[in-house]
Amino acid sequence: MAHLPEVGACIDRYEARIVDGRAEPARGVVPERDVDHATATRACRAAGLRLCTEREWTRACVGPGPEPRRMPHDDGITDTRPCNTATAHDDLSRAAPRPGGAMTRCVTPEGVFDLSGNVWEWTDGRDDSGTLRELRGGGFANGGSAIECVPEDRFYQPPDARFDGYGFRCCADARF
Repeated sequence: MAHLPEVGACIDRYEARIVDGRAEPARGVVPERDVDHATATRACRAAGLRLCTEREWTRACVGPGPEPRRMPHDDGITDTRPCNTATAHDDLSRAAPRPGGAMTRCVTPEGVFDLSGNVWEWTDGRDDSGTLRELRGGGFANGGSAIECVPEDRFYQPPDARFDGYGFRCCADARF
């Protein structure tokens, strides 16, 4: 896990798989997908963790400094795609999640992979009504603001929504 001292938490470095009901960071294997919010919540709890808060997920993506990153890797390269994302010109019938960490340049300086693209990540965030749950980071078929650390429009879905591109990662309170 990567330590996020500004928010008193730690975040998994990779999106999760579910193994025997428990969330496990998915380095080198395709993360779990077609997951609803309750399944993601149970898998994190079974591992002694929890879904990330919106604040924790955002901090992991934008970084600790006074100049927040727009993208998790924010290496200033604009003509290539370091993350598993899409453009308007891509053939989406061929789009799919990649193994955790496979996109070696899609990593924050703190060592958190795939916060942009690959699979949407459930968080514990809720909409103003309290009924919808927030997903962050966009997925393998997304581009634009959806894959940015702080999207223009937040993405909420019913907690029972499942889709091939919905996954998750876990967080924990820092124990220092």
